[in-house]
Amino acid sequence: MTHVFDVSNTRKQQIMVEYITETGSGFAVNPEGEQVFMNKRLIDAMEVEPGNTYEAFLLPNYPDKRDQIPWRAMRVEPIQIDLDLNHVRLDSLINRIVKWMSDSDPGIPFTASEVAEGVDEELEVVQPLLEMNQQLFLKTDAYVLLPADK
Repeated sequence: MTHVFDVSNTRKQQIMVEYITETGSGFAVNPEGEQVFMNKRLIDAMEVEPGNTYEAFLLPNYPDKRDQIPWRAMRVEPIQIDLDLNHVRLDSLINRIVKWMSDSDPGIPFTASEVAEGVDEELEVVQPLLEMNQQLFLKTDAYVLLPADK
């Protein structure tokens, strides 16, 4: 007789639900990036939603499925996680700056205030991003010829 439950490898772990299939079963991912299967009964009973995070009791998946999806959830409890997603906004702003500079004229230097105005952001937000991303933005000094004294 094959073992359905391998209790020696059962674990409690946070999972984030990636999607629910048309048939009602679901798939999540654990912090190690491993896939977790959730059956329709569990999805329905716990009103599981994609994008939500849960504390899950995981069992190793059935042997014939384990190579692709190592875990299956036998129970989940909703948890609230406050994610710090500020970097996502900053990454998006960097992409907007790169696009604006490319569309304007990639060979012409811009001041930080010109860039801020071009992407409609505050100078206090744009300038540190330009400074921190030297792999994208080359900081140069410009010189202007002063008129000769008469």
